[in-house]
Amino acid sequence: MNNYIQVIVLLVLGSVAIECVTPRNKFEEGLLRLIEKCRNGDVQSLPVAFPSLKPLRIPPMKFDYDGYKISLSEIKVKGLEDLSVEKLSASPEDMTVTMEIFIPTLAIRADRYHLQGTVMYIFSIDDKGVLKSNINSLRARANIRFGARRNDTVVTHLKLDYSVDDIQIQLGGSSDTVNSIANNMISDLINSSEMKSRLHHLIKTQANEYLREHTPEEFVEIVSSI
Repeated sequence: MNNYIQVIVLLVLGSVAIECVTPRNKFEEGLLRLIEKCRNGDVQSLPVAFPSLKPLRIPPMKFDYDGYKISLSEIKVKGLEDLSVEKLSASPEDMTVTMEIFIPTLAIRADRYHLQGTVMYIFSIDDKGVLKSNINSLRARANIRFGARRNDTVVTHLKLDYSVDDIQIQLGGSSDTVNSIANNMISDLINSSEMKSRLHHLIKTQANEYLREHTPEEFVEIVSSI
């Protein structure tokens, strides 16, 4: 699983500023400790292969949206280490996790971007350079249920929603007009039902791949023992 998807799964399965919630069982305690280690970069001691969040490096990405194409590479994300849990309810008996999280600011830098498209059928865009972005006040809520498929743990139900107060994009090497277009495009894309649907599918697919070869009982035991 690539790091881009891993971080999405992390945001759904658990996130942590432990002082924000009081765990009620060993499963919740384990989820909080797991993500605390990821926040601190202490991933070598984990029994599972989660990435460090200080910072997170993610592989290249490509998007097609509303007639525009944008590719990003050499991407670093900062700010995940500041995420906090506002609500957490996890039941090892029912294999359910309900989570509400808050991230003050995600700072994203791509050392290479390539934006292509046509504005109002009049002039073409074909720009390259460095992309910098701040995503401010990200709030997310997830309801997830796990089940069994043969010897694997799988996500059988997922409901995900999120909101963002403000998104700022700066494209180095592009004009003010192109930057304005990019800000509107990315804001619309991130908040679109299409993007939320894609994230929903990706989270379930990649979480199921990650949880392979662990039964639900083993999954609970691994998390609870961290």
